[in-house]
Amino acid sequence: MSTTRTSDHRGAPGTTFAALGAIIKKNALEYIRYPANAFFGLIVPLIWFLPMYLLIVSFAPGGESQGLESWVGTSNFFSYLPIGLVVGGIISTIFWNLGFALKRLMDIGMLETIWSCPVPRMTYIIGESLFSVLRQVVEIGIVIVAFRYVYGFTLPLSILSTLRYLVPFVLLMYGFGIGFASLVLLVKDANTMVDTSSFLIQGITGTQNPPQVFPRFLVAIALAIPITHFIDLLRVETLGIEPLISPTIELSVFLSSSVLFPVLGVLCFRAVERRSRRRGDLHIH
Repeated sequence: MSTTRTSDHRGAPGTTFAALGAIIKKNALEYIRYPANAFFGLIVPLIWFLPMYLLIVSFAPGGESQGLESWVGTSNFFSYLPIGLVVGGIISTIFWNLGFALKRLMDIGMLETIWSCPVPRMTYIIGESLFSVLRQVVEIGIVIVAFRYVYGFTLPLSILSTLRYLVPFVLLMYGFGIGFASLVLLVKDANTMVDTSSFLIQGITGTQNPPQVFPRFLVAIALAIPITHFIDLLRVETLGIEPLISPTIELSVFLSSSVLFPVLGVLCFRAVERRSRRRGDLHIH
């Protein structure tokens, strides 16, 4: 009996990576099977941004905004905004694929089947989003190039120096996303929750505008969200804008949160998942 336990324990890492690979392969095959979705995934951001672009050039000809300069110290809106749009795309992708993966399993009646498989639940939840995050990175790169030639938006080359923050940011977002997935198990309705939560997080953290323009109570809420500090750090180091608070403090809050939030997210998900199994309501949606 002890031999069996040892064998299972040693095989666990291999089983985990095999499961992750199978989930990524499944999602990749789904993506390839529907090429129209891939096409519209690149076109929709360009179409969606058109009204915003027309509004910008109406009030900030050439992308130079005196109002923006009065708030953050730079008038270059065409470089300021894309940084937030890139971060917003990653936020949306992780929220949708961590939260909506559970709802999709509920809808097709497979959640209990997946839960009964000899694969850790967290492995499946993370695996469902990995392909989408990789795909999103590629799509963002293509869209940034398209924005350059369609709208004249450019990301300064100095942003390359901030790539060292990418891994902590992904860890931070996975902490948010895993905690959010636990809410899906409780509420059973991912669509409204994902749309609302993703929109609020992107709006409050300043993906499309400087948080400095918010009323004081909203600024306080924004500063309580680590994503705000990550976006501000990107803009401070890339564009030399005036930071919300000391960059040293922002970096400390961001890095510590990238460690703390994944732990809290996993603990929250496990607690809710145990509650759902005990109550027997995994199949209810």
